[in-house]
Amino acid sequence: MNIETSDTAERFAFGQNWKGFIEKSFSAERVAVAKTKLLETLQLPDLQGKTFLDVGCGSGIHSLAALQAGADKIVSFDYDPDSVATSTSLKDLVGNPPHWEIMRGSVLDRSFITALGKFDIVYSWGVLHHTGHMWDAIRNVGIPVAADGALFIALYSYTTYQDFALLGSPTPEEWLDVKERYNRSTARQKRVMEWQYVLGPRWYLPWMAAINYLRFKRSEARYIESRGMEIWTDVRDWLGGWPMEFVNELELLRFAKKELKLEIVEMICGEGNTEFVFLPENGRNWLSEVKAKRKEIPLAGPYCREGSNAWSVRLPELGHVSGEPCRPDHSSLRLLEDGEMMTYAHAKLDAIREFGVGRYCHSEEILYFSAPDNSDPNQNGRNYSVSFLP
Repeated sequence: MNIETSDTAERFAFGQNWKGFIEKSFSAERVAVAKTKLLETLQLPDLQGKTFLDVGCGSGIHSLAALQAGADKIVSFDYDPDSVATSTSLKDLVGNPPHWEIMRGSVLDRSFITALGKFDIVYSWGVLHHTGHMWDAIRNVGIPVAADGALFIALYSYTTYQDFALLGSPTPEEWLDVKERYNRSTARQKRVMEWQYVLGPRWYLPWMAAINYLRFKRSEARYIESRGMEIWTDVRDWLGGWPMEFVNELELLRFAKKELKLEIVEMICGEGNTEFVFLPENGRNWLSEVKAKRKEIPLAGPYCREGSNAWSVRLPELGHVSGEPCRPDHSSLRLLEDGEMMTYAHAKLDAIREFGVGRYCHSEEILYFSAPDNSDPNQNGRNYSVSFLP
């Protein structure tokens, strides 16, 4: 389920936010972290010999990361003129390399996208859900992907925020109300909302606010390790990001396969944005080699009911690929139903029980899962299998 936004609030000034990030927080360390994260997700040692398109380049830091990773050609564009200016200033800062081009344009402009040509890697992190027409943006971002290229996008997950709501956070629908209010607010009111977000839903309780503030400070110290970003920039980006839509992972995978002829290679869940790496059907590149390395084995029931929508099966021979229980960056196991990758990996057991719809988690020797339609996997006539890196 995706939730579309209305037009009752002003569009958030992403470019101004990114300008402040570059002016106050840019560093070589942040670029190095962004580069590492980019290469790890693409499963590449570098980008030498590759062309790179950055759709909605924002601050330009990820284009710069691609440059430092050795990409032969980088093209960056953004709808926001302040983002274009900020990225251009970053390019100037590193010597204005001739093989990095920056322009203004919209991913919703099909003619503009088509004229860009084809690229080995098309990248768009946290952008397409802010266009006001997310599915059109997703459809268009597939155009410049070369036949043997890759698409790497990150989108706000309805599934994730539905799960967060079990822990007391707002629901996805409530978050959209928050964003509308933030964009209608004065500068002072926005600052108050930012601090309320940092201090947690019970910010008015001094002891709870103090605990959450300490957690925030610890997160702030580690935040650079994620994607090289700055936490206050992302707080404002999250609260203010408008227009805004959420995506359901399984819905996106089916859309990509049917309309864009793209196959999912990797999907990284557990954070606000789910990351997706796609390969064109019949594409042959490093990603097809990654897929070939994954081993697939069928599952055999009977599956044990774990309450409501959750089922389980023991996999003692695969305990070595799990790591710590339910950590999104550990188990390489992926669950398939009739050959189709299911979502949402690394879900909490409470969320699998409560919501189901394809959530699963590999915890040590046990796989907990739900069918995409919450049916009984012992009786629905479908075949289940798991793939993993041996």
